[in-house]
Order: sequence, then C-alpha cells, then structure tokens
Amino acid sequence: MLLHTIRSAMTVVVLAACLMHAGLQSVSAAVPPSGPAAPAQVPLMVEPPVVNFGVVAPGTKHPARFVLRNIGSTPLTIERAQPSCKCTDISDIAGKVIAPGGTLELTASLLVPKSPGDKDAKVMITVAGYPGLVLANMVADVTQPVRATPAFVDALKDKQEGVVHLSSIDGKPFKVTSAGGRAPLFVGFDPVTDSPRAAYDIRWRAAEISSGALPQWWVIDTDRADCAQIPLRIRHESTGGRFDPERSARFWFPPESIVLAGVVKAGTPVALTITIEHLNPAAQGRVTAPTWGDVAAMTVPGAEGTARFISATKRAGDFVDIAFEFTAKPGRFGSFYIPVMIETPTGKGPVFVAVTVVP
Repeated sequence: MLLHTIRSAMTVVVLAACLMHAGLQSVSAAVPPSGPAAPAQVPLMVEPPVVNFGVVAPGTKHPARFVLRNIGSTPLTIERAQPSCKCTDISDIAGKVIAPGGTLELTASLLVPKSPGDKDAKVMITVAGYPGLVLANMVADVTQPVRATPAFVDALKDKQEGVVHLSSIDGKPFKVTSAGGRAPLFVGFDPVTDSPRAAYDIRWRAAEISSGALPQWWVIDTDRADCAQIPLRIRHESTGGRFDPERSARFWFPPESIVLAGVVKAGTPVALTITIEHLNPAAQGRVTAPTWGDVAAMTVPGAEGTARFISATKRAGDFVDIAFEFTAKPGRFGSFYIPVMIETPTGKGPVFVAVTVVP
C-alpha cells in the first residue's frame, strides 16, 4: 500500500513537470523574438505645421514664418534645411542649435505660378543624430478673378472629353468668348438667347482641341479686362516629360511654358517675358555647359507672327529671365496659341504665346 502511494505521488510530480515544460514552450512559441528597436522620433515640433495662404493671385510671392520647437531633453542641431522647389526661399538655419525647450525661427517665401491651380511646397529639415525629415509645409490656391474647377484638362488614360466649371470670384456676370481658339461648348447655356452669367460649364473634347498631338495648354478667353485669358494645363501622357524630350540635352527648360499676351491690336507688338531654368539631372544639377542660358535668338515657326529678342538676365537659382516682343501675323483675328522657339548655344526649345488679336 505504501509503495502504491509513493508511485502515485511520483506520477503526479512527473506529470506536473511535463505540463509546466509544455506550457513554457507554448508561451515561448507565442512570443516572437524581438526585432531591432524603432528609430527615435525627432523631438522637433514645427509651429504651425502648415501655412495656408488661401486664395492668391497668380505670380505673387508670399512670406511665411515657422517656429521650430525642441520638445526633447537634449540640444538639437539643424543639419540641413532644403526647400522642395526653387519657387521657395528660406532663411539659413543650417548649424543652428536649439536648446531643450527652446525655439528657432524659420522664415520662408513662396512664389506661386502664373497659372491657376493648387500649389504646395515644403521645407525639409534634417536634425543631426536622427533619421528622417521634419517638414514645414506651405499651400496656396492660385486663382484668377474667374476660377476654373478643375484648373486643368484631365485627358489622362485616354479620356476624350470633360467639363470645366467657371465662376467669377466677385459674383459678377461675364462672357466666355473662346475656348481653345473655338466657340465654347456650353453645357446648359445658350449664348444667343441667355443673358451673361457669373458661372458656366464648358465642355472640352480632345478631338477638337487638336487633331494630332495634344498641346500643353488649353486657353479660355473671357470679356473681363482683369481675366482675359484662363490657361488650363492639359494633363496627358504626352504633355509631360515626353512633350519636350530634348530639354535635358540642351540643359534648360521653361518652368511655365505659356505666356499670356492678352488682347492686342493687329500689327501691334506686345512686350512679354518668359523664364528658363537650368536642367542637368545626369550631373545632379551641376552646370557643365556654362553657355546654356546665353539666348541668341527667338523665332516663330510657320510665319504665325514674329518674335524679337530683347534681353536675357540671369538670376539666382539657375534661372534666366528673357524679355522679348511678339507681333501676331497681320490680317488674322481671333484667339491663337503660337509656338515661339528660344535658341541658345546648347539647343532650341519651345514656349507658347496665347494671344487674342483684334482689329
């Protein structure tokens, strides 16, 4: 009897030990091995995180002020601050040290495009000892007195037609006189019987914009003196980088390839400006052809008018501002979209003049 009791007790102990071992193995299997620790987040706060300029006029410049706050317990050294595009100027804060709880001011200015649409830019900040970037953001709604929604022609993915909504910011009625050099295709409006409105829907059709390759811009004309032309960028697979394949080889391109000449009288030259920007992606932006911006001539193909080169002025950021005179071909009236070729020692490239010629 005693022997039986001892054997039973030993069996219980062995069974408990086995269960405990199995339980430990199950727990070990359920907890995966720990990986590398996540990188530390930069203890730098940007105040405000976004500066929203709201509705702004095309081609205008806008200042912004950010406060960089060290919310950590050790000093932070700003390694680098870099804007996302050359349209943004910033104060030099590289090498600045921010004490724990301290602040540093960052000033910036955003030059918005001359064409309508949403614009955003960033200042990318690197802090010594921390991976990743801290961002200071700026946004603006670039709008003319007549707003276009959307502010582009969406012809991507073989889309053949669409509608653009126009509305005057001040609510005053206006007339749409031309769209892409043709009579506008109104939706729900008859210009013969209906009175002018403060808003319109205008239909575009790719086949009517061009029978061949699409242009980069579709221009709508109105009777408003403060908004005679509304340039809408055509978004299509052929109107991006493929549109001007020689730009890298000649080391420059026009950041905005359209010039709005407005309404001009036939035979009257109009003074215009256009900007070209250095481009050399193969050399990370370095200038390897110093004469890239030495403008030699400007010409108009197809005898659609004449262009007289006046001057070229280089400025910071690898830009060249070009002044020229344009005269439309005599005897033609209406709205036109005319190519003008810029020639430098490194090659030729096009920009486009949108002009409405009246008697």
